[in-house]
Order: sequence, then C-alpha cells, then structure tokens
Amino acid sequence: MAAVPTFDLPARATIAECGNILTTLRQMIEDNQDIVVTCNKVEQTDLALLQLLISARKTAQRDNKSFSVVSDGNGTFDAVLEEYGICFSQNA
Repeated sequence: MAAVPTFDLPARATIAECGNILTTLRQMIEDNQDIVVTCNKVEQTDLALLQLLISARKTAQRDNKSFSVVSDGNGTFDAVLEEYGICFSQNA
C-alpha cells in the first residue's frame, strides 16, 4: 500500500504564499487519490489560506478524492479556525 501524500503548510501561510500553495495542492489533487495537509508548523495564517483549503477540499470531493486537513488541535492554525468558525474535523 502506497503512503498517502502529505503537504506540510509552511510557518507563514498567508495570502502572499497562497499562489505557491495552490499550485502544489492542485497538482497533488490531480496526481493522487488521497491528500493530507498538515498544519502543525503554521505560525501565521489568514482567511485567504482558509478559503484556499476549503476550495481545494471541494475540488477533491468533486473528483471523488479524499482531502484531509490535520493539525495538533491547539496551535495558531486552530485558533484562526475557531476565530472564523471553520472546522475541518481532523486532528493529528
């Protein structure tokens, strides 16, 4: 069984980095059946990244693929999710 491809979001995951993140996620969705995005390294993020992740998840779902966002449950990423009322329902 092949390992599930994982993308680790960078420490700075803001609108300035969204272009590169989007390119990587699009390619991963195209090339793989299952994708996992980890958020444990995120120290700075914004609403643009959350919108990108929601869009990527919807694209994967449309293509009948698995797209998971995982985090440790108590970091910067999780605080921003809580602030905006978003839940990806995946903790590491």
